[in-house]
Amino acid sequence: MPKTFYILSLGCPKNRVDAEMIWAAAARSGLISVDLAEEADVIIVNTCAFIQSAVEESIDTIVEMGRYKSAGSCSRLVVAGCLSPRYGRGLIEQLPEVDLFVGPAEVGQLGNWLAKEVPPEKFICQSGSSFLPQAATGRVNSLAPGSAYLKVAEGCSRSCSFCVIPRLRGPLQSRSLEDLVSEASNLIDLGVHEIVLVAQDLANWGKDLSVRPALHDLVEALACVKGLKWLRLMYLFPAAIPERLIELIASKKNVLAYLDLPFQHIDGEVLKRMRRGGDPQIIDALIDRLRRQIEDVVIRTSLMTGFPGESEDAFLRLVDFVERSRFERLGVFAFSPEPGSLAAKLAGQVPGQVALRRQEELLAIQQPIALDYHTRLIDKQLPVIVEGVNSEGKLFGRAWNQAPEIDGQTIIKGTAEIGQIITARVVDVGPYDLEVDINE
Repeated sequence: MPKTFYILSLGCPKNRVDAEMIWAAAARSGLISVDLAEEADVIIVNTCAFIQSAVEESIDTIVEMGRYKSAGSCSRLVVAGCLSPRYGRGLIEQLPEVDLFVGPAEVGQLGNWLAKEVPPEKFICQSGSSFLPQAATGRVNSLAPGSAYLKVAEGCSRSCSFCVIPRLRGPLQSRSLEDLVSEASNLIDLGVHEIVLVAQDLANWGKDLSVRPALHDLVEALACVKGLKWLRLMYLFPAAIPERLIELIASKKNVLAYLDLPFQHIDGEVLKRMRRGGDPQIIDALIDRLRRQIEDVVIRTSLMTGFPGESEDAFLRLVDFVERSRFERLGVFAFSPEPGSLAAKLAGQVPGQVALRRQEELLAIQQPIALDYHTRLIDKQLPVIVEGVNSEGKLFGRAWNQAPEIDGQTIIKGTAEIGQIITARVVDVGPYDLEVDINE
């Protein structure tokens, strides 16, 4: 009887795309997917190791899945993702229940190893490297019907002092424009209406290619793909937003007026220590320019509290930044001194409880700002992509101003086909979620 497999992916959308390729490779190798871990002969945990909380979640998940080797059908437990390149062969002793450790660079070969009764060895991981997919690389789409991520590049060549991703996944590797257009066309043929561009560093896409295309070249090409209704841009480094890209977002109906710009901070000294670049005045000018040039633009950002050297005055500047910028979407993270990062060794470490208090304060400030934004949408007609039915039997999806997995959801009154984009009137709101009525 064919063996079965179960895959569980943790972390970011880029990691999810890796898991989608692993799923397809497992299926090609002859394994059959099951919905319950306890029924699987092979369990694959695709780990995240970006920050310490993600590492802890990954290890806890591996231990939990390892129990199915005695309480279920599991005969092989495989660990993929960033945990292996971060901690190396020491994981073999720490997690003896694991049969095979691989990293991001091994995604393309994992299917062949899953098909073998015994893997080549227990730890196969090329640190500082990643597998760069192509349009021809098999993958499934694990997002809700109608939407899909499109990973345009791997790795990162920036040197942010708090980040270990370049050490784990290597330098920037961009896919070609032609190959990305080909995959986008394939996804649309499969019923996808929304494509979400993701990368560790989306703004730098193409800079490592011989012809050196720019991101706006890719956006313009994808916007012309027949059948694409929504194109969403995530993970844009703020210092690299050219005028041509702004013009495209403002003029192309299927390029969403949604920009994910992780500013991280506004204090000049903190930004310098982060190695982010970016003068506070330039950041303010960019936000002003986006709001003037792009109608109804939605700006999502990520901020970090408690970075080494963040004084109370620096934090108050961050508070003022949030209050005056009035971001529609905001994520806040407390600094985590990641081993191997430059920031972990910097002087002026901020106590963890202070970083967490500041995080909570910023989120509390943001909540009425988010609610005010949503309140101003009441009675407006918004396009919404229909994603499914929740546990209460209610139809739900996402309005155009909500990105997958991070921005809340939209409850839909009425009847609609899952996977389609509808237009409906906003009838009720909260800080994060919306409610719309198709019939009004």
